[in-house]
Amino acid sequence: MEFTECVKERLTLTLKSGLLCAAFLVPVAALAQSPETIRGEEPNPIIAAINSDFGADFGADADADADAVELKPADQRKVTSLSNHIQSKYRVPEARAQRIVREAIRNGKRHDVDPELILAVIAVESTFKERAVSRVGARGLMQVMPGSHKGKIRKIGGTRELFDPAKNIHTGSQILVEYLEDHSGDLRRALLNYNGSLGTRSSFPDKVIRIYRGLQRVTVEG
Repeated sequence: MEFTECVKERLTLTLKSGLLCAAFLVPVAALAQSPETIRGEEPNPIIAAINSDFGADFGADADADADAVELKPADQRKVTSLSNHIQSKYRVPEARAQRIVREAIRNGKRHDVDPELILAVIAVESTFKERAVSRVGARGLMQVMPGSHKGKIRKIGGTRELFDPAKNIHTGSQILVEYLEDHSGDLRRALLNYNGSLGTRSSFPDKVIRIYRGLQRVTVEG
C-alpha cells in the first residue's frame, strides 16, 4: 500500500510539473507566431519591436527619413516662393512642387548644400519628373545611376526606391556633396562629375549654375 501511494504521489507531481511547463510555453509559442498567422488580432507589440530591430539590421536607413529635419518658419516661406516659381516655370502641380522643395531644403540642411543647387540639378536632369528614366538608366528626380552607387542604393532599399522623391533627393544630394569634396568645392567640375561628363565638353554645368542663380534670386525676393 505504501508503495502504491508513493507511485501515485510521484505521478501527480509529474503531471503538475508538465502542466506548469505547458502554461509557460503557450505564451512563448504565441509570441513566436507572426501577426499574419493570428487572424483578427492586433500584432503583438513585442514581436513588432523585434521585427523593427531586424529591419534596421537589414538595410533600413534611418538617415533616409528627411522628415527628421524640422523646417522653420523661414524655411516655410522659402518653400512657398520656390514652389510657386517651379509651378509656373515647369508646369508642376502645386502639391508635387511643394514636396520636392521641402525635400530639397531638408536635405540641404542635412548634407550642407544649398537647396537651390539641389533644385537646379533636378530642373536640368529631370525637369521635376519623379519617374524619369534616362536612356542610360539614370532614375528619378536627380537621375541617380544605380550601377555607379550600389552601396547608397542598397541603403535606401533598392533601385525602385529611386522613384521615391525623398530617397532620390537624399541619395542625389549625398553624391553631389561627395563630388564637391572630391573637387575641393569646384562646382563646375563637381557638376561635370555628377553628370558623367567630366573630361568632356558639356553645357550641363552652365545650365545648372544659371538656374541655381535664378533660384537664389527667387529665395531672396521671396
